[in-house]
Amino acid sequence: MLADVDATLGLVADAGFDAAHTGIIGFCFGGRVTFLVAARRALGAAVGFYGAGIVSAGHLPFPPLIDEAATLRTPWLGLFGDQDGSIPVDDVERLREALRSAPVDAEVVRYPDAAHGFHCDQRADYHEASAKDGWTRAQAWFEGHLA
Repeated sequence: MLADVDATLGLVADAGFDAAHTGIIGFCFGGRVTFLVAARRALGAAVGFYGAGIVSAGHLPFPPLIDEAATLRTPWLGLFGDQDGSIPVDDVERLREALRSAPVDAEVVRYPDAAHGFHCDQRADYHEASAKDGWTRAQAWFEGHLA
């Protein structure tokens, strides 16, 4: 995953954009990838929607990433639904607590009425109010952090 991100960042750099002007966004497993990138690469901003496997591996074959919260290199915003059966609220709150030690801006937002995939309007779990708020927050995060 990091090799793919690095290749993409190389193409973006070749187009004239440095890392401070570059952001990453991901949904579901991509939300986890944004946290991984935020921990291991210095970009302008990262946003993850319902990223599973950050606090506990669950069904994923990858180790949790929560221990890297204290060394984040990229400002990270995480958006989670309380009704998400794959990401327990307790995990989200553990992540929020761990992010207090992050050396960059980091924020967690929970949506009480939203489940996994709440931003995808092609899913039964689409939750319009949460999706709209999450998208507004994502845009504001990028506007506030990308140089």
